[in-house]
Amino acid sequence: MSRGFSEAEGLKRPDFFLVNTCTVTSGADQKSRNIIRRCARANPKAKVIVTGCLAEKDWGQLANIKGIGLVIKKSFFPDGISSFSSHTRAFLKIQDGCANFCTYCKVALVRGRERSKDLKQVIREAKELVGCGYKEIVLTGICLGAYGRDLSPGQELVDVVETLEEIEGLERIRLSSIEAGDVSSKLISRMRQSKKLCRHLHIPIQSGDDHILKRMNRKYTAKIYRELIARIKCCVPGVSITTDCLVGFPGETEENFEHTLDLVKKITPLNTHIFPYSLRPGTRAAEFKGALDPKQVRQRCIHLERVAKECKGRFMKRFTGKTALVLIEGSSNDGAGLLEGLTDNYLKVKLPFKPGLTNKIVRAELKAVSGESFIGEYVDGSLV
Repeated sequence: MSRGFSEAEGLKRPDFFLVNTCTVTSGADQKSRNIIRRCARANPKAKVIVTGCLAEKDWGQLANIKGIGLVIKKSFFPDGISSFSSHTRAFLKIQDGCANFCTYCKVALVRGRERSKDLKQVIREAKELVGCGYKEIVLTGICLGAYGRDLSPGQELVDVVETLEEIEGLERIRLSSIEAGDVSSKLISRMRQSKKLCRHLHIPIQSGDDHILKRMNRKYTAKIYRELIARIKCCVPGVSITTDCLVGFPGETEENFEHTLDLVKKITPLNTHIFPYSLRPGTRAAEFKGALDPKQVRQRCIHLERVAKECKGRFMKRFTGKTALVLIEGSSNDGAGLLEGLTDNYLKVKLPFKPGLTNKIVRAELKAVSGESFIGEYVDGSLV
């Protein structure tokens, strides 16, 4: 609901800036503060409204920033978002809160208890998004796989997927990050059978070493994670796995780090997001001994980035020459005059420019890998 507000576009100077902050790392804290200051400079007469995780827990960090008109600290589900400027995929938040309490993470401290959006509201928002022309909806949450645990009667994430599959005009349903322990056999089976649930799962690793995983308070071992990925790949042909790795956790030895490298090599993720450990006051890990030298952590990150790039290349090579359906997102950002889109299993594809194809699904042959994308060609009857 707009409630009389409209999005400022182009050179129009807004009356309000709304900044949704993140506090998952110290870098995220700094980035949030920089964005707030940039908004305040852009229009000194505007009010800057700050919300999100940094405002929720450490609003004192924001007190001295000039230009902030309001800090909203209460977590809530908004009435719903009906449009995403410059996006062809819509993001639908269905869950908030976390009960995992990983020792390095502030999210559980900031976002509070797990809570799920009522399924009827999810359906209503999804239908509104589809009515606005969106063909793909990405389901998001702080701990997405926890959806429904707090509801009565209890529900599961797969219940949301099965319900949304019935919406006419919705072509794709994609899941955002999900914890390994929340990837149920029922969800894997649904992904195998579904014509709409994207063959892509983002499942954080964080570490491939059992000792470090235990100190992180992660709820799995490297063996459990590896076997889960093997089962998913066996059941869902062509599925892509993306993941997160946290490097330089207190006490991480070279042997611990080698175990992470080994696990990444074995699961061959399409993308690996690599984060150096960031001390977060208030977390249990902030009290741990064994802090690593920042230079050593950077070297390990570089090493892991190299391994991750090799894994990405190996995974992508499997699809060379294959035909895939591509949701066109718009023109590529490299100035090459090409269109760019995504397959359901999250492969980026660049195609020759043709007018009127943005937000359309086309059939294309993946001819060759170029950097992190495929160069594709339209096949006969390409428009789906």
